[in-house]
Amino acid sequence: MDTSTELDIFCKNVKTLRNTKKLSKRKMAKILGIGTISLTSIENGIVPPRLSCEVVFKIKCHFGITLEDLFKKIV
Repeated sequence: MDTSTELDIFCKNVKTLRNTKKLSKRKMAKILGIGTISLTSIENGIVPPRLSCEVVFKIKCHFGITLEDLFKKIV
C-alpha cells in the first residue's frame, strides 16, 4: 500500500516533470519565479513555508496537468 501523502506526491512530481522536460534546476526555478534552493527543497520533499499558490499554479500550467494529477498521482 502506498503511504505517500499528497505533499510527497507533489514533490516527486515536480522533479519528475522537470526531468521529463529536460529542464535544469536553474531554468525551472526561473520559470517558477523562485530560487534554485527553493526548487531543490521542493524536489527533496521539503516544501518551503513561503511556497505560494502562484508557484503551484505555474507548475500546473507549464506542464499542462491538473492540480489533481499534480497532488494525487505520480506522473
